[in-house]
Amino acid sequence: MIVCNKCSHLVSYSRKSLREFIMKKIVLCFLLFVALNAFAQTESNRLALQQIQEHYNNNEPARIVAMLTPSFQEKVNLATMTQLINSFRQNFGNFTSFEYIDGGERGDVYLGIFENGQQHIAIAVNEEHKVNGLLFKPVENDEPPKFERNSTALQLPFKGEWFTYWGGDTKAQNYHVTTKVQRGAFDFLKLGANNRSYTKSGTRNEDYYAFGEPIYAVCDAEVYDVITGVEDNRPTQMNPAQPLGNSVTLKTANGEYIVYAHFENGTIAVEKGETVKAGSYLGNCGNSGNSSEPHLHLHIQDGPNLMTAAGAKCYFEEVVVNGELKKDYSPVKFDRITRPEK
Repeated sequence: MIVCNKCSHLVSYSRKSLREFIMKKIVLCFLLFVALNAFAQTESNRLALQQIQEHYNNNEPARIVAMLTPSFQEKVNLATMTQLINSFRQNFGNFTSFEYIDGGERGDVYLGIFENGQQHIAIAVNEEHKVNGLLFKPVENDEPPKFERNSTALQLPFKGEWFTYWGGDTKAQNYHVTTKVQRGAFDFLKLGANNRSYTKSGTRNEDYYAFGEPIYAVCDAEVYDVITGVEDNRPTQMNPAQPLGNSVTLKTANGEYIVYAHFENGTIAVEKGETVKAGSYLGNCGNSGNSSEPHLHLHIQDGPNLMTAAGAKCYFEEVVVNGELKKDYSPVKFDRITRPEK
């Protein structure tokens, strides 16, 4: 199963349920809740959040890690916290203020106000004044998306036959639909003659048919952003601190942001700011970031910010679907798709 979501909507307090949730729905959110055993101290929570605000604005992830309980630090170490802080600072800017919303024996909830958006923040501090629960969740606005689908003509981002593991409009077809920015996302992989995505034991990335396959630009575009240097995971393991892994974001002339995630480390061949043509080589399919096996994640969003943009449906100009040519088509779960022969 492929897991590569970016935005959580669940708070879990038991380690078992948290592990189950992570396997189902890993996200790009500044979050981790662990078991809470003590009653919340409202003033302690407020003071802790005030300290986190100060350390965040000063870009001091080590000081935030030092505030956590030892068991929390096992889950969120310095490297993970640094990635989370960097991602938040890039997307939201400084943490300007916060307001108390609600509280209870398991923690308090605040409205965090940032330069570029708002977050609901849940925090819990134990009797030793250590943070043992912390969750940042975006406050979604009610603004409609700037567009519902792409207006730029797109071609498939790969050659040969690929398999649509996630795609479509329903939760059964596509678990991405519950996340605003990913509601039109796809996960594509390759199948072998055995109708599996891997050969041999499947314990190495090289066992997977998709791993190392070239990925191409779907249209003429500007390279808006590039992330590199993320190690590929071992199959079944994931990297929640760097959810996109090695990634490329293209920006079209029509203001569509096309996000490719999970490239093989060291293979991205484009740089931020350059212009690419449809069919230009971008890099190889990999297994970096929040990915449980080699595959390509692709989605369109209406703005550059992964945490505030809205997702859009993605239609390809021409696709051969299960042997039949279709025009202006958006693949759905279980579709076997290829480019038409020219």
